[in-house]
Amino acid sequence: MTRRRWLLVAGGVLAVAWVLGAEWESIRAGVQENHLLDALVGGTFIAAGLIAIDRRPGNVIGPLMLTFGVCEYFGNWTHSGLPLFPTLFVINDLASAALLAHIALAYPTGHLRSRFDRAVLILTYVSLLGTALVAVLTMPLPRPGCDCPWTPHIFPIPSLFDDAYDLNGLLAFALVPLFLVAVAMRFRQASRAERRALLPLWIAVTLLAITYLLSAFASSHDTTGDPFAYLLWELRGVMAVAVPILFVWGLLSERLARSAVGDLVVELDRALPPEDLEAALARALRDPSLRIAYVIEGGRWVDRDGRIVPTPSSDSLNVTLVERDAELLAALIHDPAIESGLVQAAGVAAGMAIANERLRAEVRAQLEEVRASRRRIVEAGDEARRRVERDLHDGAQQRLVGLSLGLRMLEERSRDVPGATTDIEALQTELRGALQELRELARGLHPQILTEEGLGAAIESLAERSPIPVRVTIDREERLPAPVEATAYFVVAEALTNVSKYAHASSAAVAVARANGSLLVDVSDDGVGGAEPGNGSGLLGLEDRVAALGGTLDLESPAGRGTHLHAEIPCA
Repeated sequence: MTRRRWLLVAGGVLAVAWVLGAEWESIRAGVQENHLLDALVGGTFIAAGLIAIDRRPGNVIGPLMLTFGVCEYFGNWTHSGLPLFPTLFVINDLASAALLAHIALAYPTGHLRSRFDRAVLILTYVSLLGTALVAVLTMPLPRPGCDCPWTPHIFPIPSLFDDAYDLNGLLAFALVPLFLVAVAMRFRQASRAERRALLPLWIAVTLLAITYLLSAFASSHDTTGDPFAYLLWELRGVMAVAVPILFVWGLLSERLARSAVGDLVVELDRALPPEDLEAALARALRDPSLRIAYVIEGGRWVDRDGRIVPTPSSDSLNVTLVERDAELLAALIHDPAIESGLVQAAGVAAGMAIANERLRAEVRAQLEEVRASRRRIVEAGDEARRRVERDLHDGAQQRLVGLSLGLRMLEERSRDVPGATTDIEALQTELRGALQELRELARGLHPQILTEEGLGAAIESLAERSPIPVRVTIDREERLPAPVEATAYFVVAEALTNVSKYAHASSAAVAVARANGSLLVDVSDDGVGGAEPGNGSGLLGLEDRVAALGGTLDLESPAGRGTHLHAEIPCA
């Protein structure tokens, strides 16, 4: 047994002696109260505090519960004749509710979550300790109605002493509603796992707060001998017992949850598909929101599919880092209500599986980088095409058009010169041919109609220029991202070019539609078939272009039964 465990055992023995001695003093003094309930209220808080210190060292809730339980017996020990305990009793009697509020708002992590929680708790401590200080300073000697010795004070003013108690009771009407609002806000903002874990405790502390409010109302009126007032005090004691019991139950539930980590080890002993690792950890921790982020070369963080994710903050309550052989592997992003030690245990149990999945995620990230690089190359090529097309349209093409107009004017002035008209007409014919070739070149680089009017109009233009009839079906003519439209256009353009050159077809059909976040492009003909991607048809380049956007290109061309080209291009 460790030294800390020995100290806790010794503390437990002292606590039993403290509780039994306090109840004996009350019985010996003839105090009329429910001694069993009185022993349970403080005793359960002391026991729960010791268990919490053992199971969750460093968590403030354990010491708070231990303090509350020990202070509950100051009133019993006032009958021992020791002068210090009456002063301690007054402080505890007026300010102990602040400890309960602190326990409830900080459970289970020991940290306050919001500014409102902090404001409510600070106001509670300041208000209750302030009235307790006034009462201690003005405490009479001896206290009226009590034959036990009291510690003398500088200002023994009975009226102010009673006023401090009355003010303390009135403060309950302001502080308890604020506390209930803080509990309600935290419940509303809590995750599903946190609500499941905290619901019993929050019900208990809410009922306890309401009981305190009713007790304060009874205390502000003359309820001597009133059975209802007595019942309220008994009910408050019962609810106070429920708080530490539910806290201990939460610790035991955590222990049961740790057994799920053992089941996780058994589950990971067999090979799991990569997508099942997150699911297995989520089941073990009972947290469906759990996600894993993997750290890869360069300090980047990715998910299981290799997609870049924000860098997890190691200081966040919902992030637990997983290491293996002093190497950082991943971060478990989980519900903050789950105890960090439990998550760490699950991370250690799944360490080998996480290390393997991290390698897969790194490979996927590298593949994603390759795809992104291909997309950038295609987009850069398309932009270069558009720039050259604009230069040809705005530069050389306009100059040729201007030259054609100049020749026409020259022809008008040279009608009387023998042979000049014939020569000028020949030059105009050559110029028209050059201009047509230039337009075809510009259209092949990047058609202006695609940029200005969209994919539907551009495909209709291709169909009109085709030497064979082409039936075009466009599902919805809405603008898509420029790389998607350009890729779909060149798929149709290349397919129709192949049909006119090699298929010996009498007709063709083009269909464009959107489905499941992708643009579907189908080009078919009734030609001779037998087309293959690798025999100079340009389909290999199209396949690379489509793949660069994460799409697929399929070709069906049985001999004698036509050709069908199908492309799927992600556009969501």
